[in-house]
Amino acid sequence: MIKLKVWGGAGEHGRSAYLLSGGRVQLLLDCGVKKEGAGEYPLIEPEIVKELDVVLLSHAHEDHSVAIPLLYRMGYQGEVWTTRETREQLDTYFRAWRRNMERAGHALPYEEGDEQLIRYRFLEDKAEGGTWFELFPGVSAVWGRSGHLAGSVWFGLEMEDKRIFYSGDYTSESMLLQEDCPADVFWQARLPRNKRGLDASVNTRWKLDTLTAVNGGHVLAGEPSASHTLASASSEVVLRSSVSAGRFVEQRLGNSTSKEAEVTKASPISLLDLAIVDAAYGTDRDTQGNKLEQLEHVIRETIARGGKVLMPMPSVGRGQEIMLWAQQQFPDVPIVVEQGLVDGLKQLLRAPYWLKEEEEHIPGVVKDAIAHFLNGDGWELPVTKEERERLLNHHAASLWFIPDGMMQSSLARWYYNQFADSGNNLVLLTGHVSAGTYAHRLLQNSAKYGACEVRKIRYKVHQGWKDVERMLHQVPARHTVLVHADRAETDKLREGLLGEKWVSRKGILHSLSPGDELYL
Repeated sequence: MIKLKVWGGAGEHGRSAYLLSGGRVQLLLDCGVKKEGAGEYPLIEPEIVKELDVVLLSHAHEDHSVAIPLLYRMGYQGEVWTTRETREQLDTYFRAWRRNMERAGHALPYEEGDEQLIRYRFLEDKAEGGTWFELFPGVSAVWGRSGHLAGSVWFGLEMEDKRIFYSGDYTSESMLLQEDCPADVFWQARLPRNKRGLDASVNTRWKLDTLTAVNGGHVLAGEPSASHTLASASSEVVLRSSVSAGRFVEQRLGNSTSKEAEVTKASPISLLDLAIVDAAYGTDRDTQGNKLEQLEHVIRETIARGGKVLMPMPSVGRGQEIMLWAQQQFPDVPIVVEQGLVDGLKQLLRAPYWLKEEEEHIPGVVKDAIAHFLNGDGWELPVTKEERERLLNHHAASLWFIPDGMMQSSLARWYYNQFADSGNNLVLLTGHVSAGTYAHRLLQNSAKYGACEVRKIRYKVHQGWKDVERMLHQVPARHTVLVHADRAETDKLREGLLGEKWVSRKGILHSLSPGDELYL
């Protein structure tokens, strides 16, 4: 039996940390912070830290990574498995977190020296993406690109007779970054041989399955209730028989033993035992194309009235994508880009493995489009305050890309002050803004700070309703935990998905909170 303990990340946006405890192995998936106030850290149990065998890190963003030094502060002696690209980014994220906390007058629960204690192992050195390998005695693993950030990955695990999928932060709609379909890996890659029943048919394994879940201190045991809509052993069971590039064929098995054996022999595939799935955008059904149409509309409105658009972005991530897109959509509009975002674009060019080859919104080969942008055509890079002031006075309708999506830095606040006095101007936020940050305060009550309009139109770097639906279809599991959004939104998504008959046949959907446990 394996227990999932939520140390953070389910029922909230931030501090992702998922503990998997078996009879022989204790494994942690990510260990980040919630970027609000003094920072909310995972519900780490100190007595368990020294018993941890391994930590897997999906990517470098603070809400997945910057509590890892706290583990070493508490006595963790093991290794952190991640990609080389993620390792190269981590020092920047650790440094930025320390600086932000110091600026706000908050103390860190660990010291800078604890960061130096981290012992890294690189996934690429052990096995290429999509290839199973022995991570630890008794634990096999596989990884693939998640499309969220250069270096970001999802994980597949096989431990103690259970198969587990952790999506990390996942998107299939990035304009620049390549994702690997987990279904292709789970159902087509060569899996390690398991002699303890993993190739048993779906019907057989479901007959043996029992659930014990602890949610908020309430224990659920034995057969799930009707509200969970778990298919019973006597009902038809859906078995995936082929998967390719996200497409699949379903075959329905009745009670005929011979028919079941025939199909199972042709496609010996069973449901996963657990999937922890990024559902950060909850009930939002928009595609990336919808979001880009919304962005284009509001930018054109602002440009038409002679206003400037300020677009605060994380140093690495969606900013680079939107910059390249904007250059194509608004070729006659002046574009000003700050150095941090240029550095992020250079980083992508140094990491071609993580890039798509082509993308419909960007002409030609993606890496060539990045190189073309970096040549300096059609945009300007200010270095000094004087240069920024000159460009602000020179350009009327224009686009301004600056690092720091939360607008906490002195540079971001300086820019806002230059935009604040004109109602023609727009501050356009394109991602999550944590409560208490400057960007959040502007979004909640922009009139308190100035005449400039402040709006949020989300650019997709996570999964919404349709994306989660697709993932449930591609990677069905007995138990799927929806994570990365607040509990109310996750509950709405879960109820909506359960209203769709094909979802209700796949297994149990869980909406959990920090501290909750799920027994497999």
